[in-house]
Amino acid sequence: MASSSAKQVTGSSDSGYMIKPKTMSIPIESFEVQVESPVDFASLKKNGMNLDAEINAQQMFEYFNMLNGPTYSKLVKDFWSRAKVYDLDAAKDEEDEAVIRDPSLKGKTRQEMGLESFRQAEIRSTVIGIPVTITEEVITRACRVTPSGRFLLNITGKHPLMASYTSVVLKGDSATKMVNIDNNHRMLLKFLTECFLQ
Repeated sequence: MASSSAKQVTGSSDSGYMIKPKTMSIPIESFEVQVESPVDFASLKKNGMNLDAEINAQQMFEYFNMLNGPTYSKLVKDFWSRAKVYDLDAAKDEEDEAVIRDPSLKGKTRQEMGLESFRQAEIRSTVIGIPVTITEEVITRACRVTPSGRFLLNITGKHPLMASYTSVVLKGDSATKMVNIDNNHRMLLKFLTECFLQ
């Protein structure tokens, strides 16, 4: 006998709760949540590695303090199993669907179509039936950092910042291998790979 909970229900009630269908094909029991690695700065200091200046310069102490908090794996699984990315392409698809439903909307603005204006890319999902939206601003608030800084992609060796990288991290020798960099920079690289880019 099938229980009523076996059905997937899409929709919402007047109370604002919504049960969205799952968007991923991985069974929830085999879906593993990778928890960020906490960093013990006091222990690093006792072992001769004081990274306070570097972490302060990036205003990241609050973020590292957050990593020591709890992780609610079931809520994370519930969120990601139903998540969808809402970006510019999704917004255009939404407009196209509105025009298919009502051809008189062709050429009108999103507001005239009765749609919310598109401001930025979002990750949309629900957690225990409550709609949740994640944006870049939400991430910066959760990490307790300011939404500033630069992210450079596919830079070449001729980029002006590469001179700083070679001078500071590689001690002026571009032939230096990563295993030969100093301990502080090696630890910062470890933070990068284990706390940010898992």
